[in-house]
Amino acid sequence: MLRTLLSAISAFALISGVPAVAAPAESAYLLQFRTTLSDAQRHQLKGLGVRLGAFVQDGTYLARMTNTSRVSRLSYVRDVRPFQAQPQIMALGGSSDYLITLVEQDTRDQQTVAAKVKSLGGKVNVLSEDREHIMAALDAGQAAQLAKLPAVLAIDPVSAPETDMAISRESTGANAVEAAGGYRGQGVRGEVMDSGFLLTHQEFRARPPVQHTSNGPSNQYSHGTSTYGQIFASGVSSAHRGLLPEGQGITAAYSNVSDRYAHTKQLVDPAGQYRAVFQSNSWGGSLTTAYTSESQQMDRIVFDHDILICQSQSNTGNRSSRPQAWAKNVLSVGAHNHYNTLARTDDRWAGTASIGPAADGRIKPELSNYFDRIDTTTIGSDTAYRPDFGGTSGATPITCGNAGLMFQMWADGVFDGGPGKKRDVFASRPHASTAKALLINAADQHAFSGTAHDMTRTHQGWGTVSVRNLHDRARAGGWKLPVLVNETDLVTTGQSRKYAVASNGSTPLRATLAYTDPAGSPTAAKATVNDLTLKVTAPDGTVYWGNNGLLAGNWSTPGGAANTVDTVENVLVQAPAAGTWTVEVIATAVNVDGHVETAATDADYALVVS
Repeated sequence: MLRTLLSAISAFALISGVPAVAAPAESAYLLQFRTTLSDAQRHQLKGLGVRLGAFVQDGTYLARMTNTSRVSRLSYVRDVRPFQAQPQIMALGGSSDYLITLVEQDTRDQQTVAAKVKSLGGKVNVLSEDREHIMAALDAGQAAQLAKLPAVLAIDPVSAPETDMAISRESTGANAVEAAGGYRGQGVRGEVMDSGFLLTHQEFRARPPVQHTSNGPSNQYSHGTSTYGQIFASGVSSAHRGLLPEGQGITAAYSNVSDRYAHTKQLVDPAGQYRAVFQSNSWGGSLTTAYTSESQQMDRIVFDHDILICQSQSNTGNRSSRPQAWAKNVLSVGAHNHYNTLARTDDRWAGTASIGPAADGRIKPELSNYFDRIDTTTIGSDTAYRPDFGGTSGATPITCGNAGLMFQMWADGVFDGGPGKKRDVFASRPHASTAKALLINAADQHAFSGTAHDMTRTHQGWGTVSVRNLHDRARAGGWKLPVLVNETDLVTTGQSRKYAVASNGSTPLRATLAYTDPAGSPTAAKATVNDLTLKVTAPDGTVYWGNNGLLAGNWSTPGGAANTVDTVENVLVQAPAAGTWTVEVIATAVNVDGHVETAATDADYALVVS
């Protein structure tokens, strides 16, 4: 009825010569609430014409509306303030590439902003299938004009991609799980995205790589040939055998990937040809210390496509890292020198790899591995090898290759009652958060004390991946872990889930919580959207909060407070008291739906206790 009336008024205005009254313009606002929003309140806001978009922080969302008067009077609204994106302008003049992040996933908004790019004289390079991003070539003036649109959350410049094993097989336990269960990567499919690949190398002929894109330029084969060989070299030369010598590798040249969201979607299509369970990346965007639009895009990709993505931190010896490594949902990998020895006592970070923490205090990197002296495939001939590959570029394939062995063990039943199930690796795979939690929970830590130590937490992460530990701990528990939650349990704001764990007091207690968080806002001081908390209570009532004390030492300290920034939380008790421990996951705030399969605004998580 109202629409009909407005149409009639407009028609009368045209006939009579009286100017029509324009519909109120929609504007963007920072809308802050007093408490975590309930679903009933969300419904009420929608009825008032509020388009609730990206969560920022502290109960604040980006929202679009035409009138703020009724909304500002709601009892649960604390503040309403106008918002305009602040583009990060390239220092150089002329046109540059920018990644435009929208306030929400919306095809109409994407098309509207793209049309504005063209009308301003810019060039649209990619409309991402995620409906949330646009890659465009803009000058500074065009970027500033686009920032005024209510649908635009952030505009960040992007650069061209930059690139950042015999001992590694032994140190991580790859040889041990092969001897124990014959795990060599059979049935595991994973992608290495890199500069290019010498596809004819003798190590790749037994199972020729599946090409997801055309190959990169031949003068850029070196880096990708080395990283790919670390994972998939078949062992023609036994000293250079990869971590998944019988796995199926997939190659992608990053220069030929226009829409990474669509590219990743193809990787996990169950009816497609790839059916990958991981992706390894030893490259990334321009170095930064910030959570950028590229970081946010990676969080969107993992949240929507649920694949384990490993990302190198980079090699600056300080906190300047790849923007993809600052994403919450990827597995970020740092590195240390191992000096070509199996002994861990001589390992040193020694100012080599990029380190954390993230700008908001999140612990990064999450795992680490060898920075130096990695013997792997190279170019020059189809039989060429090199003994000196390294950097976080080398540490990342070691980590991701071992993840492939974990996926194979999962499919075989190592964590589910006993080996021998031989299920399809892709079809039976754990969620990305569970894969991350398993790898972190079983990692071998380097001993350290204090935040200034050479191998402190923000240098080594949670340690080095160990499939040996995963296998041995599951076997010791009758092919089960005390607690293993694979995103099956749900929580809403204020709810908690408790799990009882019996300890005999003879081995350490390790509890790991990880959750795939909705994409954050590049404009926010804190990237985390939802806040799930890990709490562990000893038989005598002593409380351990997630990550408390773990920045300064290998083992948790009791007391402290709930962690509010990390999406990975650990409680590591070296000498637990005998008796029943309680492991609890608390939903402090679910600000954005983390489990879209249900109608409620709820969240799921992975929990591993060993």
